[in-house]
Order: sequence, then structure tokens, then C-alpha cells
Amino acid sequence: MRGQAKIINSPADKKVAGVTKEQIIKMATIQVRYDDAIYPDDYDHQTMKPGDVGYIEPIYRTETEIDQAVLDRFGVTL
Repeated sequence: MRGQAKIINSPADKKVAGVTKEQIIKMATIQVRYDDAIYPDDYDHQTMKPGDVGYIEPIYRTETEIDQAVLDRFGVTL
């Protein structure tokens, strides 16, 4: 497999590598996890564990998003 990897860091690299706009968008598509639970301002996320008095269970949701920084790096617009 040596010599088959393509590292793409710029629009010039994208042109040489021959990747399409659709491939760049696919590579830039990520899953982002959000916590929708409501916490008090003084809630200590670092030390609170399940079972502790005052522990608040996270309410996670996942969204599919396109990382705009990746698109910007390669000069791709939607």
C-alpha cells in the first residue's frame, strides 16, 4: 500500500489528488454529539458521577454536520 496515500491540505493538493467536490463534502461530514441537559451555573462536570447527590444525567443527541473548516481549506462552497 506504500505510495497510495494522498494527503490533501490545500486546494492545490486537491487538484493534484483528483478528488471531487462530492468526495470532499463526504470527508467533511461528521457526527457531532450535543448535551441538551440543563445544568446550574455552578455544576461541576469534572467530579460529578452517577449516583452522587445532585448528579444530572446528560441528554445526548447526535447531529450530522459538515465541517466548514474542511470545506474552507479546500476552497469548496456548497
